[in-house]
Amino acid sequence: MLTRTGKEIRIPRSEWDRLKKNPSFVELVELLEDRDDLQIARKIRGKDLTLSQYLEKRGIQGRR
Repeated sequence: MLTRTGKEIRIPRSEWDRLKKNPSFVELVELLEDRDDLQIARKIRGKDLTLSQYLEKRGIQGRR
């Protein structure tokens, strides 16, 4: 079950893991995880990168 608030949508871990195994959603889930990693890295390192720069640095080709 999804939980929606004004600022967030929460997905149960079991659903998240199920989506990661589904070929239709695997790229979306990976992109969301990479985006979260980027936000954490910005807080820790203090460097501003665009999502495109981050994906390029990680060797991931984003869809446009």
